[in-house]
Amino acid sequence: MFSRISSSFYRTAAWRLALRSTIAFAAISALVFFVMYSLVARTIRERTDSWLIGESETLKEVALTTPGDAVYGRIVGEVAEMATQEVAFNSHDNDASNTVFFYQDGEGGIPPLWVGPSGKAPFIASLRQLKVPERSAVFMTVPGWRLPFRVVADAVGPGRGRIYLGLQDTAARIMLTRLLWGFFLAWIFMVAFGYVIAVLSMRRTLKRVDAITGAAASIGTADLSSRVTSTEKPNDEIARLARTFNRMLDRISASVNQLQTLTDSVAHDMKSPLTSVRGRLEAALSTDDVNLSRELVAGAVESLDHLSEIVTTSLDVAEAEAGALRLRREPSDLADLIHRVAELYAPAFHERRQSLTTIAAKPVYALVDQRFIVRVLSNLLENELRYAGDGARIMVILGEMEEKAQIRVRDDGPGFPAELLAHVFQRFAKGDKSEGHGLGLAFVRAVALAHGGRAWVRNLDTPRGAEIVIEFPTFNAKETPISPQNDTLGRLSEPLAPEPRNDVIVTSS
Repeated sequence: MFSRISSSFYRTAAWRLALRSTIAFAAISALVFFVMYSLVARTIRERTDSWLIGESETLKEVALTTPGDAVYGRIVGEVAEMATQEVAFNSHDNDASNTVFFYQDGEGGIPPLWVGPSGKAPFIASLRQLKVPERSAVFMTVPGWRLPFRVVADAVGPGRGRIYLGLQDTAARIMLTRLLWGFFLAWIFMVAFGYVIAVLSMRRTLKRVDAITGAAASIGTADLSSRVTSTEKPNDEIARLARTFNRMLDRISASVNQLQTLTDSVAHDMKSPLTSVRGRLEAALSTDDVNLSRELVAGAVESLDHLSEIVTTSLDVAEAEAGALRLRREPSDLADLIHRVAELYAPAFHERRQSLTTIAAKPVYALVDQRFIVRVLSNLLENELRYAGDGARIMVILGEMEEKAQIRVRDDGPGFPAELLAHVFQRFAKGDKSEGHGLGLAFVRAVALAHGGRAWVRNLDTPRGAEIVIEFPTFNAKETPISPQNDTLGRLSEPLAPEPRNDVIVTSS
């Protein structure tokens, strides 16, 4: 069981990330402890040196004021012995007590003077090899002694030689050793504790990432309902990643649903034209009447044109809703486009005994793709021909307000059915008596929003009828125009909810 837990642990990235941070923490904390230890050791050494220099000055004064006769050695020796007792001199326990020695080399006729541990020969031999600057302390090693001595030297005067005072601060060394071990154990504990905390924190954080991975792995082509559980607290990078991931799944799910709806609707709408084409072609092959055969083939071609229109419009709407509709924008006079399309459809309106009026007196410029705007106007006028009714009056009004160009198509026909008004801009949405394929107004909305505008419809109460409005930003001559050769991607957003007055407003993000 332990081996399985260990194997599972080492397969995670938590221990590697924690190890890297712990190594950095260990190095920094070790450096801090080393600096602290060095400061303490330096302070203790400076204290020792200060004591040695002060005592050597005192012994020098005693040596200078004591006559160089038979009592010289006794007096100076007693003063030196008193000085050594200040630091707990004990010659019987070298490992636990401080050790102090005093030596005067005896130059100028004064006999050498030694106060310190027995066995002075190694000390004197080491002192003779040592060069000690005046009033400065240096380290001196003595054979047979484990720890070094700090030694100061001072010249007594002409004919009096030099005096040496040395100290082995064993108590300070023991304190520094204990301090070093304390630092080391504290460092080991801090590093181990920090590593455990880092591993637990990393594992807790990476579990949230692993939840996102699990959600992504559980997504299937048939089920896109998996979501990552995200909370507002803590509102950190992982939480934002989870929310972004969920929004991405929402968009993917919506795109897949749109694709399924598109394929189902296109397949349904293509079935009838294909059946019609097949039937007419079979009839044309089975008849010997040349005129009838030509009529049947012409009808098949007409059905194929209708089928091609369905496919083209469906693809355009799908591209627009996916934000991939490529526009070749150029400054265009919307009034001129409206007049040209109206003139093209005037005979059809006359045939249906419908009146078409265009109110576009002054030029209104917008940065648009003329191909799509013409198709939009054509779709709107086709709608009026089909659904406004015989004898209806249709008005196409172009206006400009607040740097927005508005094209209003208004009629006095029966208006939109109440059940259709809320989703009139959706693909394949059409009334019970509709003869179209339900893509006309969806295309209108797609083009309007791809141009950075919006579209909405409403039923009119006074007078009776319906109104469709599309809106675009007008062209600002101060801005750099977009070259027709440069494609621009249009962007769409979902339609807003209907307003209380039963208007449906679609706006771009």
